[in-house]
Amino acid sequence: MKAILFDDFGGPEVLRYGDIPDPVAGPGEVLVKLKAAGLNHVDIDIRDGVSRFDFAMPHILGIEGAGVVAALGSGVTGLAVGDRVAVSYIRTCDQCEWCNRGQDNLCENRRLFGEHIPGTYAQYMLAPASHCMALPDQVSFADAAASLVAFGTAWHGLVARGGLILGDTVLIHSVGSGVASAALQICKAAGATVIATARTDEKLERATEDGADFVINYTKTNVNDSVMEFTKGRGVDIVFDVVGGTAFQQSMFVMRPYGRLISIGAHAGEVVDFDIIEFFRRHISYISSHTQTRDELRHVLDLIARGTLSPRIHSTYPLESAADAHREMSSRTAYGKIILEIPE
Repeated sequence: MKAILFDDFGGPEVLRYGDIPDPVAGPGEVLVKLKAAGLNHVDIDIRDGVSRFDFAMPHILGIEGAGVVAALGSGVTGLAVGDRVAVSYIRTCDQCEWCNRGQDNLCENRRLFGEHIPGTYAQYMLAPASHCMALPDQVSFADAAASLVAFGTAWHGLVARGGLILGDTVLIHSVGSGVASAALQICKAAGATVIATARTDEKLERATEDGADFVINYTKTNVNDSVMEFTKGRGVDIVFDVVGGTAFQQSMFVMRPYGRLISIGAHAGEVVDFDIIEFFRRHISYISSHTQTRDELRHVLDLIARGTLSPRIHSTYPLESAADAHREMSSRTAYGKIILEIPE
């Protein structure tokens, strides 16, 4: 099969389009013929060698993927060759305490496709049958691949962890990212007021079209001053932070008492100073959120099928042009997701 591989860490130039043997489904596994794969910033971290993940070289990147069932391993029931599926990107054991509690995102033995094991930048992938989620006919392969991380992560953070409710005011940092643009849609569907930040007016225009009530270009305007002016000094109920760094440090000062800061990423800085005095005086909750459960993924796919949510796809590249797709992602000009089309 064709796949995007890399043998050494480095820039986009280390990605190569090559041939490797087709995988074979073992007991309980499904061979999925991929049609679309989604890009994520963690792909760049892995390629650069700063991800802290262990994996064998050559490695295949790619967390998100959707396609059709090509073959079934022994013992697989409930699926048939030709079924349209999206693949949960957390390969779990389905046996540990957390899996048995329905919190498979915390599986003690979990490994992530594209991070620890070969991913979706390929024509085929192997996955446990339990990880293959039926894809509604109304959801395209590209939309599915664009939604697993973005809407799954945003839903888990805002709803399952953050307790988003009608009437909340939410500050979303760097709204142009896939997860943040998905968070905007979830907030508006839930009846929240949204303040969105971005580094370009073009991204803020897109966010306004998607329902943002107030937007801030953080390269031109002080974010905290603007937030407090918009909220008339009240502050926000939730901060949805996908970047970390300075945004994480400063968000505390625009949160009202009992506000919740939901942290799901740290590309702008993983280690920051923390003002403990302001933290406890304001009764603030800091909530970490990483990945979602398979049940939550099924739910967001159903919401997409209904038209309640709609992934934002910025651009699409053929699989062999993955290096160019990485360059665009590194430029941080995209609003929403970048997708790879997988050849037959």
